[in-house]
Order: sequence, then structure tokens, then C-alpha cells
Amino acid sequence: MADRAAVLYDIHGNLPALEAVLAEVRAEGIDLLVCGGDSALFGAHPAECVDHLRSFGDRLVAVRGNCDRYLIDPPAAPEDELDVVGWTRAALGAERTHWLGSLPPAAKVGHALVVHAGPHGDEDLIGPDTPDSELAELVSGVEQPLMLCGHIHVQYRRRFEQLELVNPGSVGLPFDGDPRSAWAVLEDGQVSFRRTAYDVDSVIGELGRIGHPTADMISDRLRRSAH
Repeated sequence: MADRAAVLYDIHGNLPALEAVLAEVRAEGIDLLVCGGDSALFGAHPAECVDHLRSFGDRLVAVRGNCDRYLIDPPAAPEDELDVVGWTRAALGAERTHWLGSLPPAAKVGHALVVHAGPHGDEDLIGPDTPDSELAELVSGVEQPLMLCGHIHVQYRRRFEQLELVNPGSVGLPFDGDPRSAWAVLEDGQVSFRRTAYDVDSVIGELGRIGHPTADMISDRLRRSAH
């Protein structure tokens, strides 16, 4: 493994956020990118986000998130959410859609296990306040000392017995009240948190301008983080 890795989760097609983070990644000379899933769905620029990730070539370690899975196996959902699956598939094209859907559910980077939500399911909810009794079942079988997970869009770390759980937060759609992109750096088995500012208002404007199927929902989420 490279000495340092940038760990990015839940980009959700937010190109300005991703570009701002990657500018910092490159400025720091970090040469390995770990992507924890949900790279495309719900944003205005899914194809461009996927292309940025894939430009890292063999320096990219990526796993599939639940929203990546939805692109090849749409869930039962409200009409607007089904509309955005079709919209995103069309924007991505068949090859990128297949690439996202065929990513593995888990990967190992050094001594860390990388999953989207949990080791047993890509929709598991593991948070800073999940009771230990529930957490024991959610992380059962994990042998690594560190587990990187996302899905809930909240940056946190916690220890459970011998396991350290780290959620780097969301690059494209934070839910923790801070509008800046959340990500992390993994170095020698240790994780440091980062936040990167970008133009949130431009993203909201673009969603409306192009008539994105979930523009109102995503814009509301972004505004609530920004204020």
C-alpha cells in the first residue's frame, strides 16, 4: 500500500465538491484514492465524477455503495427517486453504469477493511450512537483492526472492543451541519479527518437549471448543511 491514501465516501455526483477535494489530494501528493461508494446517484454530474475517480487507474481502490447498486437493481421507491435512477443511468452511459455496479462490496487497504455501510450489508446503519449490543452484530466477523464505512454522511470515529470504526463523512452531501466536503487521510493505519470548502450555491443552481429529478430534495439537504 502507498504510505498515504485519501478516503472519499458518498460523492453523489457532486462534481465541484469532488474537484475541490481532489485538488487538495494532489497538492498533498497523496497517490492512492480509496472510494467507499455512492459516487454518482443524485448529483448533476455523475459521469464526470466517475471519470475523475477512474483517472487514478490502479491507484484507485473502490467499493460499491447501495446507490451504485440501485443503478443496476433499482429499488422500490417513490417515483422521483426512480426517475433519478433512469436519469443517472442515461448520464453515465452503459459502460460506467456497469463499472459502478460491478465494484466489490468490500476491499482491504493495508490493515483496514473498506465497506460502504457495514460488512454484512450496504444499507446497514452504523453511527456514533449505535448501541454496543447492536453494533456487535453489525460488525461481527471483522478481523481487521480498522473499518472504514460511510452511508450515513456523518464524520465520526469510535472504538468498539478491539475495532476502530471510522466514517470519513460525505464529500458531496454532508448530513452533519457542516457544508464543507468531508473526507479523510489514511496513513500508517491512522486516520485524520479533513473538510474542504466549495461553492455549494453553484451546485444548487445547477441542479435547478438542468431540471434534475431530485433537485428540490438535494438542494434542501445542501441548504440545511450550509445554514
